[in-house]
Amino acid sequence: MSRSSLPALLHRHAVAFGLGLFILALYIYSLCPDVYLIDSGELAAVSYTLGIAHPTGYPLYTLISYFFAHLPGEPIRNLNLLSALFSVCAAVFLFMIARQITRDALIPLLAVSLFAFAPIIWRVSVTNEVYPLTGLLIVILIYLLNNMKDDRAFYLAMYLIGLSFTNHMMVFSLALPLLVYVIVVHRPGRRAISLGLVFLALGLSLYLYVMARTSGGARLAWGNAENLQRLYWHVSGKQYQVWMFSASITQVLKNLIDGLRLLAGNLLYVFAAPSLLGFLVLYRQHRGQFWLLLAVITANLLYAVNYSIPDIESYYIPSFIMLTVSLTYGLRMLGKYAKPFLIIAAALAIPIVNYNSCTLRNNHFGMDFGRAHIASLPDSSLLITTYWDIYSPLMYLRQVRQERRDLVIIDKELLRRTWYLQYLEREYPRFYARIRMPVEAYLVELRKFEYGRPYQPQVIQARYIDMLNSFVDAKLDKGVFFASPWPDDDLNQVRPHYPRTPFGLVHVITQESRAAPFDFSRLELNRPPVVNDARLQYNLGIVRARFIDNIRYLQTIGNHEQAAKAREILESL
Repeated sequence: MSRSSLPALLHRHAVAFGLGLFILALYIYSLCPDVYLIDSGELAAVSYTLGIAHPTGYPLYTLISYFFAHLPGEPIRNLNLLSALFSVCAAVFLFMIARQITRDALIPLLAVSLFAFAPIIWRVSVTNEVYPLTGLLIVILIYLLNNMKDDRAFYLAMYLIGLSFTNHMMVFSLALPLLVYVIVVHRPGRRAISLGLVFLALGLSLYLYVMARTSGGARLAWGNAENLQRLYWHVSGKQYQVWMFSASITQVLKNLIDGLRLLAGNLLYVFAAPSLLGFLVLYRQHRGQFWLLLAVITANLLYAVNYSIPDIESYYIPSFIMLTVSLTYGLRMLGKYAKPFLIIAAALAIPIVNYNSCTLRNNHFGMDFGRAHIASLPDSSLLITTYWDIYSPLMYLRQVRQERRDLVIIDKELLRRTWYLQYLEREYPRFYARIRMPVEAYLVELRKFEYGRPYQPQVIQARYIDMLNSFVDAKLDKGVFFASPWPDDDLNQVRPHYPRTPFGLVHVITQESRAAPFDFSRLELNRPPVVNDARLQYNLGIVRARFIDNIRYLQTIGNHEQAAKAREILESL
């Protein structure tokens, strides 16, 4: 680009750039300053160490985020900012799409404001997540589709489709409808289609990173995808398939109603009608785009409503983007009846309306929740947890901040995967040497289960418990602690006659009953300024339940001072 063309480009897109800066400013203001809940800690640890994340591995996100994680400053804040930048770029591209549709500047402002500040987008834009990158790629593909004038644009679109798959499989709901649309509407020749498939494969080839990095010794190599079979298992999300397309018809219908309600809520309900009006306009004026958007939404809904996981909201992002595009057509028709100041006022009101439901400003709870489970544990002790929201931030603490590396921290649920036992061997070599025999006996049966060979459930469970018993025995002299927010049948079978005593947010396991008062003055765990999601509320409930257990125990042993301190903290939560 020549020097003279840069000012012209900035002038031509001044409104889009200005809008992007405005959105970025609000994202930064509401940005999470630390590790948050669910996958945040794990993804940050993978980004920092250039590892392999949980299925499907997310190699595109990992490679981009690796560089951001190593910029000056705290890695997690840099990664949270990266999510914001992805969504800002998506908003700018969406503005250009809307301006092409409306030939106007005001209506696109309203559509983009609704997109950028919708909870489904805003919430994932202020913490480290893979979804903002997928949203950006989807919007870029729609932009390319609207500006496809030659085969080069077709090749780029095919490459981006392949690349999008290496970030998140939800993009499949866009890929097939888009391919059909391009072939039917733009009619590339056979040679162009053949070359397009090559570019598609080139984009998909980034998944080879997963296998290459695993073989190259990644510290965190989820799935141990060292060969093509295990790569396929990881990319296809084999371990999660038990939750896919397994729900009853009643549950699927409930999920569909919940999904439609979620989408309508993100349109603030009042914009649902203009979005549907947009489909009517498309049907009359742009029949091909009508069927494309409808096909994407249908495919996305079929996928999302048949996937039974608690954090499903972000899986509806493709549908929300399509509804935003259709909304632009509806607003174009209605815009002639609205005064400019009303459109601007509505665009500015949307972030105000949604702020409290989206902000993570000054919210350190995710990191504090994980750290509070280990802050007072003795040196070189063992913590076994059953809850991902405890284990995930501790991965960040250990792998990135290098804190409490003396501890052995184990996720009990991940022990059902062979790759995790290999990770434990690398991460805790001295501990592993003491438990090797029961682990290897368990692995014999676990490999049968993992590779689909005949196995006896009673045998594998018995060896699983034997292995857990060996963990406790190996660390009993240093200290053994369980962190399970709910009753756990497996942990109840582990040395069942050993007393479990409340010790802060965990239970200490000892051979004989003895007083183990926890010093609550050392616990740093504060209620966030705004509690605005169900997962956060649930975790606060877990903390309250643990505090109540401690208060009862401390009163039983006569330690009324610590009981009073625990009650004081409890009341602040």
